[in-house]
Amino acid sequence: MALRTVVVLMLAAGVSLGALAADPVVVVFTQEGCPECERMKPVLEELAAAYPNVGFRTITDSDPDALLLWSLAGQYGVLPSHFPVIFVGSTALVGATRDHELRLRAAVEDCASRGCPSPLADATDPTVPWLAALLAGLALVLVLFLLFAAGT
Repeated sequence: MALRTVVVLMLAAGVSLGALAADPVVVVFTQEGCPECERMKPVLEELAAAYPNVGFRTITDSDPDALLLWSLAGQYGVLPSHFPVIFVGSTALVGATRDHELRLRAAVEDCASRGCPSPLADATDPTVPWLAALLAGLALVLVLFLLFAAGT
């Protein structure tokens, strides 16, 4: 009885049951003051309402989990050059064009009907890309130093 009351209250407050999933199927990274994020927000809200069985999670740039963006970007092979960055199923979208909206709708519909794993299920430690970038930078500096030293 108590669980049913909690669920009813959550639904009345606008919290979908899909949003309670530990591993959401749609993960959206946003930035405060981002006009493209604001443009995509009503689309995401509409999809969350239309597909309550699909978990949605929005992570802002000030959220402690914001570093997960780099882990997911590496897994999906995208460069998060601007926001929003959206991961759903096997799809990664950077930005908010009409094409991105259509691809997002198709990916969410596909995940709702067939099921998709959460992009966060295989997320690795977000500090790894920074270490790899640091090591690559040091290797580049070493190569440039050796080339410069050989030329003089």
